[in-house]
Order: sequence, then C-alpha cells, then structure tokens
Amino acid sequence: MNKLVRYSAQAVFYALFFVPLAYVSHQPNYRYMEDDIAVLKVAVRHAGEIIGECKSIVGESHGMRPSSMVQAVEVCPRERSPLELELILDGETLYRAQVAPSGLHNDGISSMYQRFELPAGPHHLQIRMNDDIKVDGFNWQFEQDINLQPAQVMVASFKEGFRIQ
Repeated sequence: MNKLVRYSAQAVFYALFFVPLAYVSHQPNYRYMEDDIAVLKVAVRHAGEIIGECKSIVGESHGMRPSSMVQAVEVCPRERSPLELELILDGETLYRAQVAPSGLHNDGISSMYQRFELPAGPHHLQIRMNDDIKVDGFNWQFEQDINLQPAQVMVASFKEGFRIQ
C-alpha cells in the first residue's frame, strides 16, 4: 500500500509540472509577422575610397628622417569616404543615410544594417550608393523588380556590387 501511495503522489506531482508546461508550449500561438508581410534586410559592409592623394617626400623632409627608419617615398592619407546610401521602393525613398567609416582616424569599414517590413507582392527596388566623395551622384546602383512572398525574408547585400538573396 505504501508503494501505491508513493507512486500516485509522484504521478500527481509530475502531472502538476508537465500539464502547464505542455499548455504553455502550444498556447498561445506566436506569429512572427502578419500573413501579408515580407521582410527586406539591407546589409552593407564596405570601405569607401581614400580621401586625398599621396604626397611624395622630397628634399629636406626626406633627409631629416633617422637612418633606422624605412625610407618611404610617399605619404598617403588614411581617411576614407563615408558611404551615402539610398533605398527606393516603388519610387518612394524608404531609407537615406550617410554612414561614416569606423576607426580612430576614419580609416575603417563603413557598416550598416536595416530591416524593412513590406507588403507582399511585386515591387520595384532601387539601391544606390556612393563610396567616393569626389564623385557626384551614385557610383554603385542596383535596380530590379522583385516579387516578395508572404513571410519571405529577402537580403540585399554588397560585395563588389549589390546582390539579392
């Protein structure tokens, strides 16, 4: 009789633990996004062009260096251009930003990430970027008709040109 009571009590305690756990695991239903919504993610990681020109070391400034130093013929600036990005969907500008380069001397890579929830269906996508402040306008352009399915996640990235996955 003692074993029967002990096993019954154990079953009751297990049920008190697992029944709420099973309920919470299945209810309420979680919906990541609405049925007619798709997601477009834009990720860019790119180093802009170097600002300025290299300067030759000539005359006295070249001779003033200690002999233990490597004799450089040119001194080049380190600072890079910021990226100018523009995302246009169906003729409407969704995103426009200037992304500064990273690093102490603005000599690193510019990085940006944006997520857009869009209605599913056909769209005309344009992504434009300028990575050189000496150039007017945009020197990188991408234009494509896309068809977003409900709950689809589409990623636009940049590596020697824009691409969509």
